[in-house]
Amino acid sequence: MKDESVLIRYIKKKQGLLTTSGILATVSTVVQFIPFYCIYKIIELLMVGDYSAGRMFHWSLVSMGSVLVGVILLYASSMCSHVAAFDILYEIRMDILQHLSKVSMGYFTRKSSGQLMKIIDQCVEKMESFIAHQIPDIVSALIFPLIYIGLMLKIDWRLGLMSLVPLFLAVGIYASLMGKTMKNNKVKQYHDALEAMNSNGVEYICAMPAVKVFGLSVGNFKRFHQSIKDYRNLVMDWSNGFRTGYVLFTTLITSVVLFVMPLGAYLISQSPQDKTLSLTVMLFIILASGTTGPFMKLMYAASTFSNVNEGVKRVDEIFAEAPVIEKADTTKFSGNRISFEDVSFAYTEGNQVLKKVSFDLQPNTMNALVGPSGGGKSTIAQLLLRFYDPAEGAIKIGGTDIREVTIDTLMRDVSFVFQDVTLFNDTIAANIRLGNKKASLEEVRWAAQLARCDEFIQELPSGYETMIGEQGVFLSKGEAQRISIARALLKNSPILVLDEATAYADAENEVYIQQAISELVKGKTVLIIAHRLWTIQHVDQILVCDKGEIQAAGTHEELLADNPLYQKLWMINEETKDWEVK
Repeated sequence: MKDESVLIRYIKKKQGLLTTSGILATVSTVVQFIPFYCIYKIIELLMVGDYSAGRMFHWSLVSMGSVLVGVILLYASSMCSHVAAFDILYEIRMDILQHLSKVSMGYFTRKSSGQLMKIIDQCVEKMESFIAHQIPDIVSALIFPLIYIGLMLKIDWRLGLMSLVPLFLAVGIYASLMGKTMKNNKVKQYHDALEAMNSNGVEYICAMPAVKVFGLSVGNFKRFHQSIKDYRNLVMDWSNGFRTGYVLFTTLITSVVLFVMPLGAYLISQSPQDKTLSLTVMLFIILASGTTGPFMKLMYAASTFSNVNEGVKRVDEIFAEAPVIEKADTTKFSGNRISFEDVSFAYTEGNQVLKKVSFDLQPNTMNALVGPSGGGKSTIAQLLLRFYDPAEGAIKIGGTDIREVTIDTLMRDVSFVFQDVTLFNDTIAANIRLGNKKASLEEVRWAAQLARCDEFIQELPSGYETMIGEQGVFLSKGEAQRISIARALLKNSPILVLDEATAYADAENEVYIQQAISELVKGKTVLIIAHRLWTIQHVDQILVCDKGEIQAAGTHEELLADNPLYQKLWMINEETKDWEVK
């Protein structure tokens, strides 16, 4: 059996509130007909010459009371649906974020942050709006036509059928428009275009420093510019295709009285003495004026549903992404020796990145991973953190497969310093304390001193309590990198992975950072992914990685003597060392 959509699943959780909302909306709709009946009775009194103030007041009071009751019932229905919708909105967003935290990092290479933010924000928001506003309207809009059709046919089948002609024509036109939209996948195209625009917009904003420096405009940022044009063209094309049909639909919905009046006039002319017939025609004219609102709501709900349904599909796709399988037991690593055993991996089918990679990193040693760009160095580090799982082979720490322990256990034992630093819009102390949330300010300062960032932090207006802005916008790249290193130092895990951690440090601070890292090697296994080979000359082991394979392993001197690829890398390193910005 096909799995339920996420919307149905969450609606079931709030079915009590939503059922109550539907019942209240139904009763409110029925009550809406009472004022029309009261007007009918008042006209009837006038036509028979009964001008009794008491009776007039009675029917007027009943009409006013029914309107008040209808409003109260509709308000109560709306409150029930709103409460249910807000709860569903909260639960869906929280569940999406929790699910995303468990999926493979590979998923985020297929989905941009702009796409995901659009789904989490706009798609879920439309689901909430549909539940809060459209469900009561749909109930009301469905009940009203049924009562209207039944009542009209019962009172006078001739006038009843005539009043239905424009309504059926309007529904037919709208159904044709919606069918054409679905056939051409316009709703899907709309969501695709909106996601592309959001994704490129996020990229453009993140690249704002480069945009300013190089004097770029939106037009120069071609992907963003093109996605805006594509979205505009799609919406304009969609609107143009709807324009004529929508005008006809609206005209027919609002012209019921124009169809009823000619037939009514003809029937009255045939029986001029029949006051009941005249009264019936008057009732039809009065009721005809009340059909526009409910039918417009019904058609709007139909178009909204197709949009919401496409959003639901995209939320369903997120939940369909399988999470990384995690063991529930409390197995721990017995030591910090790292072993890759015939590990193979591919990001996409047919594009193998690692091929039967095997090596050992002994405890209490510093190790470096070097090689040409695209050779698989960063992938090895990411596999060690279970950002992905290998297609073949095993990765072990202390003889235990990392897939046999919980993610929390793995993250507790491994620290990772990315080349691209992630900082949060919080204080410097809070960003460093991510490595150990219970750390005191003294411990935070200790880590900062080792990472050689205490000095510049002390010079800031509020020291360690300085807000650094989103992604550390108020810090230089080198300063941000040193803070991330301080974070890893504070965590003090037995395994430390550095992905070109000194990339943005100046020459002086790079030496200091290397000294700090050297102090950490005692009792730890350290893996450094390096491009500047002169920084890792004195490590215990260097692994040369190229084309997804470990080509060689040894010390700097051994590789320089025996390995042609390492010799080439070293020569390039020596030639370009002086190119660095000091």
